[in-house]
Amino acid sequence: MNMPDQNFTLVLLDEGARWEGSAKIVAHWTGYEAPSPQVSIPLLMEDKALQIKKEYLAWIHDLGRTKIQGQTVTKILKIFDNLSYWWLTTLAVKSPYGSDSIYSVFKLRTLESVYFDNECSGLIYCGNNALLDKTLKEWCEKLGHCYQRYNVSEKYKRPIKKGVRWWLKKFPGWVQALAYLIKNWYLRYRYINSIQTNDVGPLGKENAVTIVNYFPNFDQEKAKGNQFYSNYWQSLHSVFDEIPVKINWVFFYFDNAGFSFQNAVHFLKGFNDNSSKKHQYFILEEFLTFPVLVKAVKLYFCIYSKGKRLGELRKEFCFSGSQMNFFPFMEKEWKVSLFGNLAMNNAIKIAMFNAMAKTLSASPWGLFIWENQPWDMALISAWKRHQKNTKVFASQHSFFRPFDLRFVSDSRGFFETGGEAMPLPDKLCINNVQGLSLIREAGYPEDRIAKVEAVRYFNLQGKYMTKKQTPERERTLLVIMGVADQENRFLFRLLEDASSRGGLDKYKQVFIKPHPSLSSEGLGLVYESKFSYSIKQQSLSELWELVDVVFGVHSTGAAWEASWNGIPAIVTCAIDSLNLSPLSGLSGVQFVANVDDLLEQLNQPSNAQIPKDYFYLEDNHNMWKALLNV
Repeated sequence: MNMPDQNFTLVLLDEGARWEGSAKIVAHWTGYEAPSPQVSIPLLMEDKALQIKKEYLAWIHDLGRTKIQGQTVTKILKIFDNLSYWWLTTLAVKSPYGSDSIYSVFKLRTLESVYFDNECSGLIYCGNNALLDKTLKEWCEKLGHCYQRYNVSEKYKRPIKKGVRWWLKKFPGWVQALAYLIKNWYLRYRYINSIQTNDVGPLGKENAVTIVNYFPNFDQEKAKGNQFYSNYWQSLHSVFDEIPVKINWVFFYFDNAGFSFQNAVHFLKGFNDNSSKKHQYFILEEFLTFPVLVKAVKLYFCIYSKGKRLGELRKEFCFSGSQMNFFPFMEKEWKVSLFGNLAMNNAIKIAMFNAMAKTLSASPWGLFIWENQPWDMALISAWKRHQKNTKVFASQHSFFRPFDLRFVSDSRGFFETGGEAMPLPDKLCINNVQGLSLIREAGYPEDRIAKVEAVRYFNLQGKYMTKKQTPERERTLLVIMGVADQENRFLFRLLEDASSRGGLDKYKQVFIKPHPSLSSEGLGLVYESKFSYSIKQQSLSELWELVDVVFGVHSTGAAWEASWNGIPAIVTCAIDSLNLSPLSGLSGVQFVANVDDLLEQLNQPSNAQIPKDYFYLEDNHNMWKALLNV
């Protein structure tokens, strides 16, 4: 289709693209820096993000209630009387981690707004993103507007790491699922002895509560003496000891560098050998007997079959009143959660939690660490099926991030009933003011909310705004790195540019704190730095007294802790993701998008205004005791 007058055209530039011609408006798809009068879509999205968040949550809710051949999606995906598999799909979980599709949808919505606000009637895309090209081309065709694409030089294509996972994604979903089974048999299942049939009866009749706990985040020193002390519960262990019944601990192992599943089994044995009759320790995979594995595989094929009925749903991947369909950006992860390794992963988790709930008593309550992940839904529904009188308590253990969409939903979903409704705990235990505000704002039922002490953060007591005033000169800057190469590159590029323009003149030294999980290759950015620095490996708690200003990536919670201690924290804007900083939404926070922003903040750093009562830090545990009836 021929292009119209370019004075009515929006030109969208991807990474590495330039535009010399005329246009109604020129927008950049990536990055925050755009020469005036051009605009940055990510930067504009920051201002529109809260509104788009509401639209996105409403769209997810409506998508689950879309009817296909007379049945809603939640009904089609129903796998138990009280559980629809819909709640375990990537769409319903809404996790911004591990995928940039949600971020892409937010940017597309922003682009759509810019397009119509400027009364454009044609679009030119300059870039190599095939998904974006497909989405924009189909959108313009629906609008009857002209569209054209120009490729960018190959050198601007991002390198693709073609590992085993990359190749597996080329295979059909059932092959990915089979590979998942083989991998987990090798890494996990072969190291455990499943619960024996003759153990099931006695375990189910015991007077006991059950706590499902992430593993391995525990006190390693205490573990050397075969004593289990979870870092998630900290001093709450003393309250658990007051409970007059037995406690079943079920470890939910997650992959951890330097701590294998085999290590977890070793510690499990040590805990049980040293335990009194008060505590008994299990790892979730112990409930994966051969019959349970068979049920899991059958469940996978049931999900697979149901997923095949949802082909028409792709037409509904657009916001209300919009003709822009963003299915291309979400297709892969949607299919993986219905047909691939994620579907098999979910099926096995559902089967294991189902077997656990049938086997272990959880009376009068069951407690677990809550992140609103697929396994949370599997666990809640399993307890509700097999422990009819059990009160299910879900404990929020960390920060609430306003754009971590896992924690919120459209308010309509909280009040639905029936077998396809969202599985909800009897009490959602919230440990901080911001979390309580956000969950109430989302419309979560008030009678299902419980305030509890933030036992994981008792170490913050007595440290609120204790840091001395920032000196005018001779300052010490602490640079805090993340895990992702991309955000670290952005961090150091800004710092290098600021240094070359005198931004570090007021600083006598620069400390660099690598993330504990950062690879040795990731430190290459540090070694290439032209300014003077020293790398620090000690804990952040030891560094706070030594530094005056902090500069860190947006994803780390360390900037929040620095602010709590009264140290000015400068934080980069999110790179190719929603803003997941726990400082987001607090007044006085400085997110820097370019070197000019950084220069201003390095010169006159300001403190984020964290409320003193942000976390509930009363160390008498009275709120927990009331909840647990201790």
